[in-house]
Amino acid sequence: AELERRAGAVVRRGHRLLITRASLFKEKAALCRGCDFVVGYDTYRRIVNPKYYVPEGKALEGASEEEQRAWVLSALSELQEQGIRLLVAGRVEDDGTFLDLEQASLFELPSEMSGLILPIQGFRMDV
Repeated sequence: AELERRAGAVVRRGHRLLITRASLFKEKAALCRGCDFVVGYDTYRRIVNPKYYVPEGKALEGASEEEQRAWVLSALSELQEQGIRLLVAGRVEDDGTFLDLEQASLFELPSEMSGLILPIQGFRMDV
């Protein structure tokens, strides 16, 4: 019911929507090459969190910031190779604070990835 409500809100605004069971963005990217994904700030926070990209045989604890950044960049480069862009909408946190890329970018991209993660400026639709 919640998924239908959210999907309906997007479709009523005239946008197309694809719903998939693919859990990782690299899986979604393989299904939807060249597509733009609209994600909330909360999802962006997970996308750039190195804990989701720890290589086999490594541990997050004890890894340098440089190593952790390299893991995230490797994952993001896979998305870029598929022609994916991530458009990030702001979200209201549990404490009522509104966060978006313009106020709180968590991850600085190298110049060659500059168009991969983009803010949706001035957009707000709390779903």
